[in-house]
Amino acid sequence: MNAALAMDSGGVDARVHADRLDSRIRNLTEASERQPIPFRVIGQSPEWRQVLTKAAQVAVTNTTVFLQGESGTGKEVVARFIHRASPRKNGPFVAINCAALPEQLLESELFGYERGAFTGAHQAKAGQFELASTGVLFLDEVSEMSTMAQAKLLRVLQEREFQRLGSTRLVKANVRVIAASNRDLHKAVAEGSFREDLFYRLHVFDICIPPLRERRRDIPPLIDAFLQEFNRSTGCASAGMTPDALKMLVDYEWPGNVRELHNALERAAILCEGGLITARHLSLRSTSTVAPRRPPNLSDVERRTIEQVLHETDWNKSKAARRLGITRTQLYCRLRKYGLESA
Repeated sequence: MNAALAMDSGGVDARVHADRLDSRIRNLTEASERQPIPFRVIGQSPEWRQVLTKAAQVAVTNTTVFLQGESGTGKEVVARFIHRASPRKNGPFVAINCAALPEQLLESELFGYERGAFTGAHQAKAGQFELASTGVLFLDEVSEMSTMAQAKLLRVLQEREFQRLGSTRLVKANVRVIAASNRDLHKAVAEGSFREDLFYRLHVFDICIPPLRERRRDIPPLIDAFLQEFNRSTGCASAGMTPDALKMLVDYEWPGNVRELHNALERAAILCEGGLITARHLSLRSTSTVAPRRPPNLSDVERRTIEQVLHETDWNKSKAARRLGITRTQLYCRLRKYGLESA
C-alpha cells in the first residue's frame, strides 16, 4: 500500500509540475502579445508546443542553449522567449548575426576594442559581450564563424572572461549565450569547418525547431496575426481571405518558413486593395504546382521507425543511433521532437 501511495503521490507531483509549466507557458505566450509581431510567440501545434515546453524548462537555468532550425523558423523568437522566462529577463537581449560580418569586424563587434587598436579606431568601443552583461547574447548563424573567431568564442565560454582588441585587461563575461544555426553542426564538425570542442560547449541543451511545413496548424493563427499587423502598420487592410487562398497557404511547403509566409501575406494585402485575399493575390514559388501534403507524413514515418528500432534494441540509445545511422545527439533531438523521451 505504501508503494502504491508513493506511486500515486509521484503521479500527482508530476501533474502539478506539468500544470505549473503549462500555466507558465500560457502566461509567457500572453505576455509576448505585447511584443512586436516578429518576436511574438504564435502557434498552437503540438510541435510548437514541444519547443516552448523545452524552452520554458531550460529558461530558469543559466545553461547555454543551441537552437537548430531552417532559416525563417523563428529561432530568435524562441531565444527571446527564453530570455523573458529567465532570471536574466531584466537584463539586455543582444542579437548578432555572425554571417553578416566579415571575420575582422565580427571579432571587434563581439569583444570590443580600445582606442588605437587598429586603423580607424579613434575611440574605445564596448563589444556585444559587454553590452549583453547580466542578460543574453544571441549568436545567430554561429556556424558561419571563422575558425579563429570560434577559438576565441570557445575561450570566453570556458573562462567566462575576454579582452578587448588592443587591451591586456580581462573583462568578466556575465552573460548567457544562446546560439543558433540553420546548418547541421554535426556535419560541419565532420567536414572540419566547425570546432568539435566548441560544438560540445554550445550543445549543452539543444532545441530543434521544426519547419513550418511540419506544423501546419500554426499557419492560420500566424496569418491572422500578420494581417492584423499589416492593418495597423502599413494601412493595407484586407477584408479577410477566401477558403481557396487559405488552403493554398496551408498546403504550400514553405521553404522560407514563417519569414516567407510573412512576406507573401504582406504582398497579398497590398494587392487585394482592401478586399478579400484570393489565390490570385498570392505569389508563391511554383504556385501552379503547389505540393500537396505528402502521404504518408514523413514525420510519422520517422517516428515509427525510431520507435521500432528502440524496441528492437531494448531502448539502448547508443545501439539505436548506430542502427539508424545518426549520432546520439541527433537521436536525442528526435526523441524530444516526437515526445519519446519518457516512452
